[in-house]
Parts: sequence; structure tokens; C-alpha cells
Amino acid sequence: MKSVVIFYSLDGHTKFVAELLAQELKADLVELELVKPFPTKGFRKYFWCGKSSVFREKPALKTKIPNLQEYDLIVIGTPVWAGNCASPINTLLSIISNAQKLQGKKVGMLITNSGGSIKGCVKRVKKVLSENEFLEPLYFVNPSKDNKDEILKKIREWVQSVDLG
Repeated sequence: MKSVVIFYSLDGHTKFVAELLAQELKADLVELELVKPFPTKGFRKYFWCGKSSVFREKPALKTKIPNLQEYDLIVIGTPVWAGNCASPINTLLSIISNAQKLQGKKVGMLITNSGGSIKGCVKRVKKVLSENEFLEPLYFVNPSKDNKDEILKKIREWVQSVDLG
């Protein structure tokens, strides 16, 4: 089964977990980069990232999205911002729904946050990709290199639970 992990990461937490997941799946890894990056410090970071998430903005991507028709499993990785997916995921979902019909693909979600609900984020992706088989989300609170073993254990259990046949 050919797999891809497509993710956005502002602070590196989602990237850290996405890289581990891609290794376990032997998947291609695509990091979404923005034409105009978000601030990474202080009040401006929380204001701009939260605002863009709440208003479902679609920031321009520098990253070229591969042809997702080539994959059997597509995993979308995102931090949770203000109860929603990070806004670059809105851009990705827009590209997928407009240009690439993905009926019948398996879709997984890799979600990171510092606590709180992931429901809004999951609901948004399921709504856009409603023609797909949705896997149980893979979810981490405050992932870091300090708990790498715990993260790998959870990733391996998730990979084993997924029918990749």
C-alpha cells in the first residue's frame, strides 16, 4: 500500500510526529510550507494563527501537492488552532476537493495540540473528504523528543490497527 503523510507544523511538534509516522508507514512525507509564513513568537503568533483558523482562511502554499491519486492511504497532519485544523490544512482541503477526486482512498489524521477538543478539526476533514474511508485519528498532546518512545509505541499500534492490505 502506497502512503503519504502531508502535514503542516508551525513549532515543529507535528513535524516531529509526522516524520516518525512516515518512517513506520514507509510513506512519502510532504511538509506544507507557506508563501508568507506565520509569525512564530509572542502575541502575533497566537493572534494570526488563531484568526486564520477561526475564519477558515486558506493561506497560499509554497509546497506543490503531489498527485494524491497515486496513494492508497493519505494521512493529514495538523496542529489544532482555536479548536480547528491549522489554516494551511484548509488550503490543502480546498486543493483536494477542487482538483483531485479521492473517492475510495483511506484517510488518516495525525493531530497534535496542547489539550482540548479535536472534534472540530476531525469534523472539517471528514466533511470535505466524505467519500473516503476514515481511520481512527492518531492524536498526541504536547508531543516532544522527551516522550519519543511513548509516541513511537502509539504510532506502531495505530499502524498495526490499520488494514494496509
